[in-house]
Amino acid sequence: MAKDLPTEEGSVRERGTYAKHGDDPTLASYASSLYFLLSVPTFIVLAYVGYWQGLYPESTVVPAFAGLLVASLVVVFALMHVLTGR
Repeated sequence: MAKDLPTEEGSVRERGTYAKHGDDPTLASYASSLYFLLSVPTFIVLAYVGYWQGLYPESTVVPAFAGLLVASLVVVFALMHVLTGR
């Protein structure tokens, strides 16, 4: 049998390591992971920076964070739409 076919001959690690499924990481997947990991902490810090700068009262920190999150999602989806052409 070909080495890329899942069989019970090898260990689970070997079957996963040598599988030919085409899911190699791409630049887009790295960018997506980076956005996923860094966006929320960054928006929390930005929301508090606005409060510390005196732009709005403390009760507005959570709505400011929500606005930053929603705005970033709109930008990301618009960027994906433009880049993929769909």
